[in-house]
Amino acid sequence: MKSDRNLVASQGTELSVIVPAFNEAQGIAAFLEILFGVLRGCCARFDVWVVDDGSRDETWQRLDALRARYPELRGIRFTRNFGKEAALLAGLRQATGEAVVVMDSDGQHPPSLLPHMLAAWRAGEAQIIAAQKAARPTDSRIERANAHIFNTLMRVMTGLDLSAASDYRLLDRRVVNALLAFPERVRFFRGMTVWTGFATKNLAFDVAPRIAGESHWSTAQLTKLAVNAITAYSAKPLGMVFRFGMVGMVAAFLLFLQAMYSWIAGIAVSGWTSVTVVMLFFGSANLLGIGVLGAYLAQIFDEIKARPEYLIKQELEAAEPAAQAASNG
Repeated sequence: MKSDRNLVASQGTELSVIVPAFNEAQGIAAFLEILFGVLRGCCARFDVWVVDDGSRDETWQRLDALRARYPELRGIRFTRNFGKEAALLAGLRQATGEAVVVMDSDGQHPPSLLPHMLAAWRAGEAQIIAAQKAARPTDSRIERANAHIFNTLMRVMTGLDLSAASDYRLLDRRVVNALLAFPERVRFFRGMTVWTGFATKNLAFDVAPRIAGESHWSTAQLTKLAVNAITAYSAKPLGMVFRFGMVGMVAAFLLFLQAMYSWIAGIAVSGWTSVTVVMLFFGSANLLGIGVLGAYLAQIFDEIKARPEYLIKQELEAAEPAAQAASNG
């Protein structure tokens, strides 16, 4: 397997790196300088795809200015912000490497780990080399709590263990082809790669501080991601609503027996408290059930519309030979 991969590397692109970016104008140049420095030391044939997810700053202009300096740099610019999952899908569709690495553009996924990931893949140790977070010193307590709740919900609801997992991972071409074959439009990249079941090797890394700017993730966005991920990978919430309804029916039957006993025994009971509690209980249960059903209907609605996952506004091609020569000179 190792000799086959070396042969492919000598004939075509061995490694493609996909980098989603959203409003990263302040740090994209510094990040690419580090990234290309590492790649040129560990890989002879590679390309880097930066997917501008509808940035509202000068991210695209900075990429265009860097094109002559980095002839392996490619880029896609969306018409608007379609989300990270759409950016990852666009990158996977463009990547031609026999191995594909996905990583963030803020510097928190250290490029220094790339040679180790590539060496493990070349040795045939696994088809997925996943970078796992060993330490998160840059995260606040709220961010750590959100991550813990998210991972716990995913494990309980879907059976996927995403503890310490990140989107930073290397995928063999077989894995990439499998992911591209998935027909759904509502995607969760991290869960999909785990779901495929390909052999995986984990490499630990410490989350580095951002090169520049601030994180664009919020609690609301993480909540939306959790709802989409859970409803895309499990029907357990529907079963929970059913069981919740059964418990409610049993409670209602017991209250009915108590009411009949009170009526037969002639006990004068005002009943205001019990009626209020019952109304609040079943009212909340109904709203919860409707909400769960609504989440699944929203998934179906997005799928049957069959709209494209993203729209491309511009593409960043390889630099002209004259421009490359001037840059190298």
